[in-house]
Amino acid sequence: MPQFVLLLRSEEINFPSYSPDDFQKLLVEFENWNRSLEKKGLYASAGLSGKDARTARQKNGRSVIDGPYCETKEAITGICVIEADGQVEAIDLAAGCPFILRGGSVEIREINQLEISKLFKEESHGETC
Repeated sequence: MPQFVLLLRSEEINFPSYSPDDFQKLLVEFENWNRSLEKKGLYASAGLSGKDARTARQKNGRSVIDGPYCETKEAITGICVIEADGQVEAIDLAAGCPFILRGGSVEIREINQLEISKLFKEESHGETC
């Protein structure tokens, strides 16, 4: 079954303007969305902080590492790895993301290499490094 990564972007969502009740409501909506994804094949879900993010690249033959200088709308604020029957189902699952109704977006990309599934096999749980 194909696997997809969902890249969540907050784009036009103004989180600082949220009251504690509004933020709690969003968290409950995300919990419910994650549960619905788990029923369909959610492998992993994580929120990402951009505060300490860094970008690494080569420039003039030298490694350059600098802070995140992307547009706010381009910043990825969360990721999910899901399994779906195909792109249409992945799009349908992504459409339930609470960010979308608040001005955010979800980019859906199929994962071409399936090695990531090794991370989530039951026999690997409990192993330590």
